[in-house]
Amino acid sequence: MRILISGLLLMSAICISAQTKLDKVLMVNGETKTGSVVGISDDAIEFIHEGEALKYKLKKADISKIEFGSGRIEVFNEVKGSTKDAMLIDHHNKIAVLPFTYILDGEQKKNDATERKVQQEFFSLMKDHVGILNVQPTTETNAILAKSGVNDENFIQFSMPEIANMLGVEYIIQATLSISKKGASSYNSSSLFVKQNQSKDKARGSSFSVNSTQIEYQTSLNMLLYNDNGDVVWSRTKEAFWPNKDAYKQTLKFLLKRMPIYTK
Repeated sequence: MRILISGLLLMSAICISAQTKLDKVLMVNGETKTGSVVGISDDAIEFIHEGEALKYKLKKADISKIEFGSGRIEVFNEVKGSTKDAMLIDHHNKIAVLPFTYILDGEQKKNDATERKVQQEFFSLMKDHVGILNVQPTTETNAILAKSGVNDENFIQFSMPEIANMLGVEYIIQATLSISKKGASSYNSSSLFVKQNQSKDKARGSSFSVNSTQIEYQTSLNMLLYNDNGDVVWSRTKEAFWPNKDAYKQTLKFLLKRMPIYTK
């Protein structure tokens, strides 16, 4: 019976371990360490390598960033290198926002100006809130994609590592904005004005009414953060609270503040 219980406990421990996502520590020298970050002090972190039990101390000065298993990213140092290594490391700590996929009433609007309009709006929101990460200007991103022959028609043919390599970035944000009409609301307002005629002791009045109809929309935003290996670091879908067509703007702010790269 003891052997059976011990075996079950061992199997449970193995299953739990297999389901737990490990942390990745990217060093300034380009090395990647996989395991678990178990502590952080002012100048170092405590780290246990995958499959080991011994605890190590890694100096923060030697760490570029940590990609936690939860999806959160903590950046410590910007990677710099020689001209010889520039082609290999130039993409580190750089992030690009792709043109948004725009779906209106269930139909994708390819090459629509809204794709680049919302892309630029999100760039403006996030550029000062990602720590030491450098956000690639949208004009540069779009120019590189165009020169590389990437467009709405053939985007599905390219993998995220290929896109990251084209753009020279370590992270990519891909998002889909979906807007659909869900109905209309009618409003009516009436007003009455009364004027007293003192000489004849009579009152005269006039009234008018205004009818208006407001179209209501249902808005949804799906956003994904990829690294240059094609891994989904973070993803989230959010329905807009307000029924107006510009409700996506508040939803962009909501999603940005919940991204693992966000800083105040």
